Amino acid sequence: MKVSARKKAEELLEKRVITEREINMARAFIGVGLLTRHQIQRLFFHDHAKLASNRLVRLHAHYILDRGHYWLLEMKAMGLEACYIYTLGSVGQEIFALYNGLKRQELPFTASRYSLMRSNHFLLHDLQVSEMFTQLQIGVSAAGKRLIWYNEMAAALWQGEEELVRPDGLGVVYGHSSQASFFVEMDRGSTDWERKIAFYERARRHGGWGQQLGLSQYPRVLCVTPHGKSGELLQTVQTSKPVTEFWVKEWDSVIGGDALTGWDKGQGGCQGDLTEGVS
Repeated sequence: MKVSARKKAEELLEKRVITEREINMARAFIGVGLLTRHQIQRLFFHDHAKLASNRLVRLHAHYILDRGHYWLLEMKAMGLEACYIYTLGSVGQEIFALYNGLKRQELPFTASRYSLMRSNHFLLHDLQVSEMFTQLQIGVSAAGKRLIWYNEMAAALWQGEEELVRPDGLGVVYGHSSQASFFVEMDRGSTDWERKIAFYERARRHGGWGQQLGLSQYPRVLCVTPHGKSGELLQTVQTSKPVTEFWVKEWDSVIGGDALTGWDKGQGGCQGDLTEGVS
């Protein structure tokens, strides 16, 4: 690129090359860091693969998006479609900053955190988060409601300089007159759930969460486990007896296409629906 990312962004905005769809796409990348081509086509192109691919090629050519394909076998093993993975490029970051009257450094986005290189050991975990986000957005929209998503930086709870807990994300579902909120925790098999539950309980007791998150009710925690691990987590929740609600689902069930319903409640009772009570 022969000009600065900022200058390139200004030119593209002036020429109206960037549509509202690209702005919304950038907002999604700010939220989850990376998305696969398959996730992007479902979110922004009515699940039309060719339309999505053609547009993504152009966005990549303008440095609006970066892409990589080093994880195809792992993606297939996870149940995801093996395809390019995208993240927000330097020009894309500048476009979103300009659109919101910000400097690039002010965006809640750490590009190095979402490197698409083979050395990024968080990437497979992040792909699970982005798939969860994708399914929630599509499901909530189909239910006639609206989902606002906050990334791990925005969802973290603090006491002064001490970080109390850092979820993988925070979702808030809005209806016409009510809302429901939930933290998201994606487990690839290494989570110490007793410790994690204690962190969420401590953050709840601290009391500053309402002001930090702008919510009146402490969010429940959605826990997604590997295959065969949900029973163990449910037992841990029942033994710990937290005040916070913990709802549990296995990754196989999520990837099967329904992230809204069929959540096992850690405190017992019938299965949960993420839109229940939201009207």
